Amino acid sequence: MLTAVILAAGSARRMGRLKQLLPWQGEKTILETVVRTVLACPEIDDEVRVVLGAGREKVAPVMEAIAVPRLVIVDNLFYQRGMLSSIQAGIAALPSVSMGFALFLGDQPLLEPDLVAFLARQWRRTCPDFLVPVYQGRRGHPVFVSKKYVPEILALADTDGGLRNLLRRHSDLVAFCQADSPAIYIDLDYPEEYKKYRPKGRGGQ
Repeated sequence: MLTAVILAAGSARRMGRLKQLLPWQGEKTILETVVRTVLACPEIDDEVRVVLGAGREKVAPVMEAIAVPRLVIVDNLFYQRGMLSSIQAGIAALPSVSMGFALFLGDQPLLEPDLVAFLARQWRRTCPDFLVPVYQGRRGHPVFVSKKYVPEILALADTDGGLRNLLRRHSDLVAFCQADSPAIYIDLDYPEEYKKYRPKGRGGQ
């Protein structure tokens, strides 16, 4: 089985406001769009964990309203330490049936269910230690990681460079999968990116 970990704990300083709850399309927020995309992927058949931190009191009710039993909220009390702390919170105590996890960014609402399903099938079919999607030479997310690396990730310190350095350390075990969309590397950090990519019409801008 495959667990999803969605990172959504950041304070979004570059956006200037809590981007997890920015409207995306219709009544859906950015984060809700990502979560529903992941939930719609049958190949991700274990828990879908959403790691919250900044603005937790506002974001959690939106997640709870989705009301899907396998959607689990994980609190990162140390989110100000950066992304590694959220990854560690998200992968702690993975279900025993899980073979690994797929790491998503909570500000990638352009990801489509078909693309996520394609990548998940590739990981399940070939079972590499790591699988990284690539579009026109650029790497992105979700990144798939075998469960056997959880102890090593939990032992990382902030000075170790996080998951990126872990992949460098095990570069001979990293498989790359060609994606058909730039959505794997488009995340929304700045207001101009949000304005550029937000869907037009039908509840968008």
